Amino acid sequence: MELLITNILQRLFFPPGVVLLMLLLGVVLLRFRPLLAKVLLWLGLLTGYLLSTPYVEGVMVRQFQSYPALNPSHIAERVAQSHAGAIVVLSANSYKDAPEYGHDTVGNATLERIRYGAYLYRKTGLPVLVSGGHVLDNTGKSLAEEMAESLQHDFGVKEVWLEKHSHTTAENALFTAQLLKEKGVYTVLLVTHANHMPRAVVIFEKSGVKVVPAPTALSVKHNGDEPAIMLWMPSASAMYGSYMALHELVGLVWYRLRY
Repeated sequence: MELLITNILQRLFFPPGVVLLMLLLGVVLLRFRPLLAKVLLWLGLLTGYLLSTPYVEGVMVRQFQSYPALNPSHIAERVAQSHAGAIVVLSANSYKDAPEYGHDTVGNATLERIRYGAYLYRKTGLPVLVSGGHVLDNTGKSLAEEMAESLQHDFGVKEVWLEKHSHTTAENALFTAQLLKEKGVYTVLLVTHANHMPRAVVIFEKSGVKVVPAPTALSVKHNGDEPAIMLWMPSASAMYGSYMALHELVGLVWYRLRY
């Protein structure tokens, strides 16, 4: 129930939900409080526009990408220096009842993470631990089971450990730390999206796991790829990026306060 309530609040108070709420409230109040209504309507329009522009989205997202990508040429050296004993890949989303596969499989965000996990596996030979249970849907395979299946069948990873009971990043860290302790592993390469990494590092280290951040899907500036005006043209993908940035901001603050 807590997860359901959290997800409902996220939909309402992160974009585009918060923008629609401001516009709706502005329309409702237009007859009774015209000045306040006009402020809400203009604020909703301006907020919706700015959050949907690639420029604003890029600025917001890059604030959370404080951990750089691992240098591909120095990965083995970094592992030796840190004494990392495993690669931990955090789950993101699932592709339920995929018709082209005939079963549940990893979603696009999770696929980005396990692909990089498989790349690190080939570079280091370390076992890969995948972490993720069921979130809102308790049917079918857990996220960890989907990830393990894809890593083994699609990427040829032979040694995969599963943590399949977590629902949140905090539980990812707690349950993974317990499993790693049983395996005698105390330092890991941690794989997740770059904008999620700050929150993941905070909670994993508080759970007693030393982390070598291994972010993937970093936002990279491409100067001159397209006219500058396109940075100020609204797009659905930019709105989604803004949503994720605000999600991580609230999540990071909450984790620092709660844990």
